[in-house]
Amino acid sequence: MKMELFDLKNKVALVFGGNGYLGKEFCKALLENNATVYCCDSNTDESKEITMLKKNYSEKFEMMNVNATDKNDLLQLKEKILEKEKTIDILINSTSAKSDDFYLPFEDVSLESWNVGLLGNLTIPFLTIQTFIPIMKKQRKGSIINISSVYGIVGNDQRMYVGTNLHEIYVKKSPDLERIYSHGSYNAAKGGLINFTRYLAAYYGGYNIRINCISPGGIYHEKEDKIFLKNYSERTPLGRKANLDEINGSIIFLASDASSYVTGHNLVVDGGFTIW
Repeated sequence: MKMELFDLKNKVALVFGGNGYLGKEFCKALLENNATVYCCDSNTDESKEITMLKKNYSEKFEMMNVNATDKNDLLQLKEKILEKEKTIDILINSTSAKSDDFYLPFEDVSLESWNVGLLGNLTIPFLTIQTFIPIMKKQRKGSIINISSVYGIVGNDQRMYVGTNLHEIYVKKSPDLERIYSHGSYNAAKGGLINFTRYLAAYYGGYNIRINCISPGGIYHEKEDKIFLKNYSERTPLGRKANLDEINGSIIFLASDASSYVTGHNLVVDGGFTIW
């Protein structure tokens, strides 16, 4: 297979949640494969990774401040981008959200908290796709990639969290919270995103628009709780969590012509976590 199949030259990509932990990696991977990239996020604080991308790809990379929960803000973003670009070829949804009471026992989770999870993980993709897919319809081509999770496929194995301090690492909250990784809105939204992807792929297939999902497993973080890391790794056939850059290959595959006959698919990248 010729490597040109993976080349994104002359393609324009939007990455929502582009300033996030995975989003920055996706921006980098797209740029390395010759795409023009708009990093769309409400958080425009410059990390060292973003500063480096601006320096190395000054003509092909731009940060765009947007509230992706606001349809009017998204429409304004579309106008700004179309002032510069003739096409929008790739759209990646890599947004997420956690409420302050994310780690409460299920019985104590508020409706507000539930809605925050659905908004960040499912409603934003609905809004971004609804905003930008008319452009792809008109040009009769495009690739949309939604980032889901293994927890959109399986339930959390609570045994992995026994004895860990994940809530102390990820949220500033009182010490009496249950030490689990996520509550139901995350799983519900990520599972919904997978089937929403299938719905859209069937709906827009006639326009040559491909819409796929990626469901990563756990990604290693330098602040990782050691007990949880051990438990998670032992439960995974490859014996470890993913390195930060190990989702990039799937992004490039689905964004490029290498996957020209792939749509409605949920690509699981989890080291085998979900096979047993």
